[in-house]
Amino acid sequence: MVDMIKVLGDYIRSESGYPGELDPDADLLEANVLDSFSIVQLAVFVQEKFGIELEADDLTRANLASLNSIVKLIERRKPG
Repeated sequence: MVDMIKVLGDYIRSESGYPGELDPDADLLEANVLDSFSIVQLAVFVQEKFGIELEADDLTRANLASLNSIVKLIERRKPG
């Protein structure tokens, strides 16, 4: 899980230009680290990087707002 958080955090920092540390529980939309466009890009990255397929129902604020919620989504969607 820590590795996934690091991968996600590194991706978000590189794409958004956010220079600081990312609290795994922080709402990245409220903190203005992500916006609606970057959420879509993040969803595509997550699918490609972790080999999962997200459904339309997965693309919710509850699933994509924090690093921890994204990790939980990845774990739910992993095959097997």
